[in-house]
Amino acid sequence: MLLAHQSKLQPNQTQIAAMERCLHLLRLQYNFRLGERIEAYEQVTQPKLGEYSDLETKAVIYPLTCSISKSALYGEAYKTNKKGEVKRKSAYEMQSSDLPNLKSLRPWYKEIPSQPLQQTLMQLDDAFQRFFKGLGGYPKPKRRGKFRSFTYPAGACEFQGNKVRLPGFGWMRFHQSRQFPDGFKPKKVTVRKKTNGWYISVCLEDATVPATPQPNEVKTAVGIDLGINKLASLSDEQTIANPKFYKQQEKKRKRLNRAASRKQKGSNKRRKVYERLARVEQKVTNQRNDYQWKVAHRLTKKYDLIVFEDLNVQGMMKRCKPKWSEDESRYLENGQSRKVGLNKAIQDASWYSLKQKIKVLAERYGVLVHEVNPRHSSQECSQCGFVSPTNRDKEKFLCESCNYHADADIQAAINILNRGLEELGIKLKIRRVTSKSTPKKLVERQGKSTVKPVESGNKSDKPVVAIQLSLFDLMGFCPESPSKSVI
Repeated sequence: MLLAHQSKLQPNQTQIAAMERCLHLLRLQYNFRLGERIEAYEQVTQPKLGEYSDLETKAVIYPLTCSISKSALYGEAYKTNKKGEVKRKSAYEMQSSDLPNLKSLRPWYKEIPSQPLQQTLMQLDDAFQRFFKGLGGYPKPKRRGKFRSFTYPAGACEFQGNKVRLPGFGWMRFHQSRQFPDGFKPKKVTVRKKTNGWYISVCLEDATVPATPQPNEVKTAVGIDLGINKLASLSDEQTIANPKFYKQQEKKRKRLNRAASRKQKGSNKRRKVYERLARVEQKVTNQRNDYQWKVAHRLTKKYDLIVFEDLNVQGMMKRCKPKWSEDESRYLENGQSRKVGLNKAIQDASWYSLKQKIKVLAERYGVLVHEVNPRHSSQECSQCGFVSPTNRDKEKFLCESCNYHADADIQAAINILNRGLEELGIKLKIRRVTSKSTPKKLVERQGKSTVKPVESGNKSDKPVVAIQLSLFDLMGFCPESPSKSVI
């Protein structure tokens, strides 16, 4: 099991300057090695000089300065292991073996420790592996604001109480708010620069993992429906509020952005305003993380099984497709301007981050976490199983088949829990939710009217008008009053 402890470093001015220069050189090295990988990848996928050099034998012939392998980065593409077997080097191994040449050609790279250089190459290799597996996009060069950390492998750093020795920078204190748990050993150490200083993140590893309960051992379970107005609605009628930390600081962010736009580009005043803006963003991040960790601890300590809906957040935040009108020769309104507010609210809720925190704590406490398909979870009645898009009206749920009414989000959480129990094969008695909402008086709007033809034998020559009333037209909701019938 892995844990991460984050603490603030207390370096002196000399160490701060050295770490700033280390970050700068590592970013340049990352972008340089990225260019090499891109050239090698494009030469394999789309050879610039053609695939074959000999038209008769169709043999691949390269100049003597190139490697034997067409996808190699340098001249030596093979290695011999301890058993005497000859194997091809990976791209990471080729670039890592070239680091001595880098330090001889660029002596200023001798100033920084070798471990962060190797870890930077591993970070680049991981980006390409994710791209090849379809888990990420094509790797791009890192800007100064996007490259703000470097990593040491296991065993490279030493700890003595609240002091840590970072190779290349020496000993420095850090604010140790909690001791490392017994049995955990530091696996890797990441030094990260933030707006208000430098931080150290220690990844701890313990081989002993709490046993995850088997489906037949589950005694308490909960289904969670994630939302915006309420961060989470539980199947046992509890709700978790959404503080909307990002929205709380929106006025201040707009004011600072306006102030920065009035400053001259490249000036110190403009830089100071952006530093203030970055501190506001960091405050929002810290508030959200603290709140989500507290929610995650509360849920994992109370339930043995937690069932989520498997949401495609990226698809929900995807831009609307443009609408082109051939008659008017222009783009029509596609609703993207209205969707911007929804996207901001989804980012502020940060559902994925909350789920990841719950999964981390569930592994520590031995809690089972499961995700189900959310399709029609808010339109299906948990009592009779009737599915209809008109069952739900915003936060109200009223089944058109059995007239069952409840809060729509809690109703969806019950369906999510039922699906999770069914997929896992768990037979657990779920307490039926007693609705706190009740129908109100008839509303003034009487729905749409349709004209039916006069049947034979009808004495009146006038057409018979039949009023079609939906259940939501006939019944409203009062959230605090006890349940009672209108009729």
